[in-house]
Amino acid sequence: MKNGKPQTQEEKSKVMRLRLMEATLACLQELGYHGASLTQILKRAGVSRGAWRHHYSSKKELVAAAAEYFLQGPVKSASELVLMSKTKDAELGFLIEYIWDNFYQGPYRDIWLEFHVACRTDRELRRRLAPVIRRFFITLDELWHANFHTTGKTKVGVDVLLNLTLYVMRGMAIQSIIIEDADYYRGLRSQWLSMVLPLIAINKGP
Repeated sequence: MKNGKPQTQEEKSKVMRLRLMEATLACLQELGYHGASLTQILKRAGVSRGAWRHHYSSKKELVAAAAEYFLQGPVKSASELVLMSKTKDAELGFLIEYIWDNFYQGPYRDIWLEFHVACRTDRELRRRLAPVIRRFFITLDELWHANFHTTGKTKVGVDVLLNLTLYVMRGMAIQSIIIEDADYYRGLRSQWLSMVLPLIAINKGP
C-alpha cells in the first residue's frame, strides 16, 4: 500500500527489480561474481525462480542492471559534494578524500572489483557491462567540465586530471585489499593532490 492505495503493477515491478539488484550487489560483495549464484541472489532477495524471470532473462542481464544502479551512487554523491564545495569553499581535496573513504574502500570497492574481474574472462558479461561503464564515465566527464576548470598551469583537460586521479586511487584501493596501511595510502594521496590541486579550480556559481 502506498498512501493508502494499492500498488500498481508498475510499482510492484519497480520494487521487485530493486530487491533483485540490491541482493545481487550484496552477493557480489560477499561471495564474488562466481560465488554469487542465481540461487544465492534469489534467496537473499526473497524471490522465487518463477517470479524473477518476469523482470530479467539471465543472471548477466541482472548483473548489468545492478551495475547501472550501483554506479548511480557515486555520481549522485559527487554531484552533491561538488555543489557543497562551490557554496562552502571546501577544497577539492575534501571531495577526493570522500570518494576514497566511501567508494574506494569497503563494499563499493569490492563490488567494483568483482565487475571488472568477472569481465576479464566472461565476454558476454563484458559486452553487457561495457556500455554501462562508458555511460558512467561520460556522466563523470560532464560533471567535471560543468564544475571545474584548469588554472592555466597545464594544457591537460580537467576531465583528464580528475579521471587520472580516480585511476590512481583505484590502484591504491586494489592494493589495499592485500596490504592494509591507511597512513601509507593517505600519504600517497596527499602527495598526488599536492601535484594536481594547483592545476584545478572549482567553478564558482550562485
